[in-house]
Amino acid sequence: MERKLLRPADLLLLLFALLLAGLLLWGQSQKPAQSCVAVIEEDGIEIRRIDLSTLTQAEEIPLGGAYGIVLLAEPGSISFQHSSCPDQTCVRTGKLTRAGQAAVCLPARISVRLEGGKQAADAMTG
Repeated sequence: MERKLLRPADLLLLLFALLLAGLLLWGQSQKPAQSCVAVIEEDGIEIRRIDLSTLTQAEEIPLGGAYGIVLLAEPGSISFQHSSCPDQTCVRTGKLTRAGQAAVCLPARISVRLEGGKQAADAMTG
């Protein structure tokens, strides 16, 4: 008795599952970008807010201080462009693009975090 690995009905079900997965991925890519607001704080005190969705071109934001901090705000992202702090962790953090992300320059006591956009729930109970 010979048994086939895949029957025609199995192939049809597999094709349907792949088509459904493709449609779901395409639908996710069509969502509009979230609007994020960059909150810049020094010593825990908010010094500036920037709505990244309204920017049309890159903007350097010099914060100065002992470490000569310069931020780079671009449409949809913000990053530490320059700091003369010893470890350069803030500069190596890279671009912040999604709500909830943050970067900190500890020696300069400067923090940048992104707020806004819709936060998807990890889980729901009830």
